[in-house]
Amino acid sequence: MPLDSGGRNDRKLDQIAIDLAVRLLLLGALLYLAGLLLRPFVAVVLWSAILAVGFYPLFERLDRRLGGRAWLASGLLTGAFLLVTLGPTTVLLSSLVLSLEHLAERLHGGLVLPPPPEALRHVPLLGDVTASWTTGSANLEGLATRHGSELLSAGGWLLVRVEGIADSLLAILLGIVVAGFLYAPGPRLQRAVRRVAERISGEHGSTFVDLTTATIRNVARGVIGVAMIQSMLIGIAFIGVDLPGAGLLALATLVLCIVQVGAVPVVVPVIIWAWTTKDTTMAVLLTLYLVPCTLADNVLKPMLMGKGLAVPTGVILLGVIGGTLAFGLIGLFLGPVVLAVLYDLALFWLAEEDRDDGAGGIE
Repeated sequence: MPLDSGGRNDRKLDQIAIDLAVRLLLLGALLYLAGLLLRPFVAVVLWSAILAVGFYPLFERLDRRLGGRAWLASGLLTGAFLLVTLGPTTVLLSSLVLSLEHLAERLHGGLVLPPPPEALRHVPLLGDVTASWTTGSANLEGLATRHGSELLSAGGWLLVRVEGIADSLLAILLGIVVAGFLYAPGPRLQRAVRRVAERISGEHGSTFVDLTTATIRNVARGVIGVAMIQSMLIGIAFIGVDLPGAGLLALATLVLCIVQVGAVPVVVPVIIWAWTTKDTTMAVLLTLYLVPCTLADNVLKPMLMGKGLAVPTGVILLGVIGGTLAFGLIGLFLGPVVLAVLYDLALFWLAEEDRDDGAGGIE
């Protein structure tokens, strides 16, 4: 018995649905396999994209100075970034390793913990801390034995974080090299990204690309760039005066500068330490060096950002904390960028809704 037109239509719809399901399944399998293949390079790709977008205006100026020799400008810019990154990074990492080795030697040779200050004994909510501190000053080995499991757990956590930092630094260096190959074909890549954005978001896709580019440049140069410059300058001073734990304190300075707290919480105790342990000449020189470095962000941010970053500090802080917990050192940079982009996109979306509501209210 022949099928009626309704039955043929239903069968045709079933075939279309099956074909679509098979195609989606194959596409999903290909995307999954591509993800597995590209996963080892995700960090390098992200770093290279952020660096290329953030410093492309600098490449354009250098390209014009060199008479349009784009690949020469790319090579010079990449070499300069590698020199700027490798030098201070090597010094700070060496200081961090030496600090940890010195701590391990002191622990192995019998570390003496001084008793707590008398004033802390009368501070509320610090009774358990001062009691454990007093016990440790009298018998540090016994305290370590009693809390051995906690110390081992903390040491394992710290070792994993240090390993993650080393991996991230390697990804940064590789990202600098890969970014060097993205400057010259930048206009073609930008057009391709715009086409993809327009396919995804329609006519507003190009606007989203502009918002993303501007936010990445503001965050990379005005927040992360200034924080790196400050932490490197301050870290060099810490190493120069043989400050214990100079590498760790320089890393703490970097984090505090990125979250917009500033270097004051680290620098002020160091200056006090210098005046109490060093001679007067050294203390004066260190103070005269550290104070301008601490206040340098007030000068560098307007120079590197041009316009102020239109993202609240709370958004940057959430990006730093969440990104670091989720992705390690790369999250320290990626988190603020992602949340800042989402913040700008949310503002654009809300402004679009307000315009639509205003247009709809006119009769």
